[in-house]
Amino acid sequence: MTWFNQGMPEWSPFLVGGLTWIYGSDPPTTCPSCSFRWDLPFAAAVDLVSTSPGRIERTLSGRDATVRPVDGTWNAGAYVWHLADLARCWSERWVQVAHEPGSSLVGFDPDDLAAARNYPELPVAPGLWAVRHAVDTLVELTAAVAPEAHFQHGDWGTGTIADGMRWLAHEFHHHEQDMDARAVQPQRIDRAPLAGSTGMET
Repeated sequence: MTWFNQGMPEWSPFLVGGLTWIYGSDPPTTCPSCSFRWDLPFAAAVDLVSTSPGRIERTLSGRDATVRPVDGTWNAGAYVWHLADLARCWSERWVQVAHEPGSSLVGFDPDDLAAARNYPELPVAPGLWAVRHAVDTLVELTAAVAPEAHFQHGDWGTGTIADGMRWLAHEFHHHEQDMDARAVQPQRIDRAPLAGSTGMET
């Protein structure tokens, strides 16, 4: 069942367009891959995004985020850069909405941006720095505009600040799980103790 026959509130053209782009013509109310609920309240969406950099740092701590999966898809580090760029792009959009309410946001293909920047080859440490600073800026700008302020998305139509933050909350929630699945624990090499050694560190 979809939100259309569950009596849920009417969704904006932006969200309907975006979710159809992700899931197809019969989008669910909850993401089947990451369990994100698309009716998440605005304040909860902002909180999820604002606290994401800390969770990402903890997820990747002590793990290798540069290893590519055998199927050639993104490594964990690529998702860090993807989220950093998303937060930056939407920050620019909030500045636009603040200065030009109801104006049209130019759409772009995030896969094209990923290819241009070669995400999987970028180092992780500056990516972690970038995502934290980009999110801090996004949250600051979000607080300066009304949740009900409207924009026109170039591909999906009319939406609000609250819709945009819900969209980003899903991106962060979903890709945190992608990072956890792709980051690799370093292999431990056990060495036999030298002759006459206790094998214990001193």
